[in-house]
Amino acid sequence: MPNTRTFHRSPLILVGTLSALAWQSVANADSLAMDETFSISAGSYHVFRADTTLSLVSRNAGAGAAIRPADTLGLDLENTVLKVNGRYRFTPRSQVSVSWFKVDTDARRDLQSDVEWVAPNGDDITLAAGSRVDSSMDYEISKASYFYSFYHNEKVELMVGGGLHVSRFAIDIDVLSTPPGASSTQQAESAATTLPLPTLGFGLNYRVTPRFHWFLRGDGFYLEFDEWKGLFTDLEVGAEYRLWKGLGVGAGLATNNLNVTETTSKYKFRYDNRLSGAHLYLSWTH
Repeated sequence: MPNTRTFHRSPLILVGTLSALAWQSVANADSLAMDETFSISAGSYHVFRADTTLSLVSRNAGAGAAIRPADTLGLDLENTVLKVNGRYRFTPRSQVSVSWFKVDTDARRDLQSDVEWVAPNGDDITLAAGSRVDSSMDYEISKASYFYSFYHNEKVELMVGGGLHVSRFAIDIDVLSTPPGASSTQQAESAATTLPLPTLGFGLNYRVTPRFHWFLRGDGFYLEFDEWKGLFTDLEVGAEYRLWKGLGVGAGLATNNLNVTETTSKYKFRYDNRLSGAHLYLSWTH
């Protein structure tokens, strides 16, 4: 299992921090869309498409294989999860934004064919066909960004910025083998990584009416350091309507793509993941 440091913050801390900023805000709750000082939203994020490939290969013997967890292990990331976003505008042109969501799944399946795996020490492992496999997979994304509005009038706001994107991936496999004429054996294998990537981003807000606006946001980056290579892109388009005072409702479509490679003297680990989902949420602005 790759050795990593964890860059994980509880979503409760995130919400609490943003709520504290809201109490300090002096903006009027009836402010127009795109002019609010503080905004926090929470709602369901339905992942309707997830394409995931995992590869763990020995550098010495070349053993190992690329697997699709959904096909091989029955792990399916296409489900509905909680997504939290927040934004604080501390000057008319400067704001910070944060975002968090986590997708996880577990499954039990009998392997239909042999699966080659690599232990953390580089040893080759074969998960035999017919073995009973209990597995779980987590994919968590946290983002924090600063944006500067270089153009902002009553209708349009254009922004550029940068920040930090943290992806955490983990997979655990518990294998029960029962070969004919021999006693059962059980083994546990896992792989995990946490990768922080600096990002560059842009944003567009367009006010259709005083209460309704649509938005487009995107960020991404490519980075190589030490044993790591990472490529990340994220794009979301949506619209939000102010129902009453600070209460609003919004919806959007988003796609997220992450490609991570770790190459050591013993193994090469690669994780490719693409999520596409629909976001429906309630927001509170002040």
